[in-house]
Amino acid sequence: MSRLLAVSRLAHRSRARAVAAAVVAVSMIAGFSGCGATSNTGGSTDANGVTEIALWTWQSTIQDFVKPFEKSHPNIKIKVSNVGANEDEYMQLTNALSAGRGIPDLVYLDFNAVHQFAISDQLRNVNDYGWDNIKGNFTAAAQRNVTVGGSPYGLPISSGPMVMFYNQDVFSKAGISSTPTTWDEYRAAAQKIADLPGNAHITNDTGDGGFIASMLWQAGATPFSVDGSTIGINMNGKNVKKFTTMWQQMLDDKLIDTSTTGWTDEWWRKLDDGSIATMLTGAWMVSSMEKNLSQTKGSWRMAPMPQYAAGEHANSENGGGALAMPKGSDEAKAKAAYEFAEWYAHGDGVQANLSQGGIPPLKSVLNDAEYLGQTDDFFGEQKTHEVIAKASKNVLPDFEYLPYMAYANSIAVDSIGQAYHGKTTLQKALVQWGDSLKTYGEQEGFTVK
Repeated sequence: MSRLLAVSRLAHRSRARAVAAAVVAVSMIAGFSGCGATSNTGGSTDANGVTEIALWTWQSTIQDFVKPFEKSHPNIKIKVSNVGANEDEYMQLTNALSAGRGIPDLVYLDFNAVHQFAISDQLRNVNDYGWDNIKGNFTAAAQRNVTVGGSPYGLPISSGPMVMFYNQDVFSKAGISSTPTTWDEYRAAAQKIADLPGNAHITNDTGDGGFIASMLWQAGATPFSVDGSTIGINMNGKNVKKFTTMWQQMLDDKLIDTSTTGWTDEWWRKLDDGSIATMLTGAWMVSSMEKNLSQTKGSWRMAPMPQYAAGEHANSENGGGALAMPKGSDEAKAKAAYEFAEWYAHGDGVQANLSQGGIPPLKSVLNDAEYLGQTDDFFGEQKTHEVIAKASKNVLPDFEYLPYMAYANSIAVDSIGQAYHGKTTLQKALVQWGDSLKTYGEQEGFTVK
């Protein structure tokens, strides 16, 4: 997932606008009718019957998958290209699809981008290649994340069930004797942390659109709906207000650090010195924490997301993605691309994924006793996989992404950010965000209700 420094925000928003506009433009041209690009210069099949496929991904460890696959599949070679992460990759893909050449045979897409490109009819339906035979082993959330209009458009390889990471040492210093299980308890813990000497906060938030969407999802809100070219946007639902009321109280009492942007050096420093005591994010964060937090190794723990009522188990996702097959390849390369995607998502590649700290959204993994029993010394020998497995199973089923979610997230701070500076309420900011998204959708040819 793309995490840019604060100084890059303007460029980030500009790229995301361009990506969303270009993808939607392709969508409008295609007319939701099935006309994809027809040529590809990304791979080739040689005289010996070896098929070369072009794979686009920003995964730095991809060769750990490619090398063993090629060894066991000598008839397939994989040409890997890193054309940039997230919006950069999506822009390159949009350009290739529009030009009808240079289209990769396989591409890694965040789940929201799967929806963005699928609605433009530029991805292959993986039911045509064998998805039906394996889909039952993927979590219900993973299946939904690659399904658009009732059809699947990718093989899920990573997931991001939301969890709460918390610094046990900070909690102990603040006199927090038990892990918060409800948002009321979380707010009480936040007050105790705020009362510590120094300038500590329970968490940070500057109005990130992806985070807000995940929090709305966890509250049971469904602010977006998509039916072909008809979109629904509603920021006034009761579950939207359930979140904004809870979070507004935290903002009003200055219990949230609203000045520190995620993924900056300052953010990592505050996490490592105890100035920020929790993170509410996807469980994939584990590997990044282990790389960037040296002073607090052994102090962190993982817990389910706090709930709005005791005894509930509602959860959402933040991150995750799939290997998708853009239209444009010949059939031999498409079949080879699917073969690698299935191997990665459901075959021997799963072990490589696990060895790197990945979270394959597979029932066979999440129910495996050995996996569940593993401990992590970074988390004080906690069995973190047990928390991840439960978090994955509790993801609410009804949340939908907009077909221009990258753009939606990029402009969120323009409105939502104002609430973090006391210039408006969070609820009013979300309504303003929704109004901006309605206007954009109408400008791009969608029917918005």
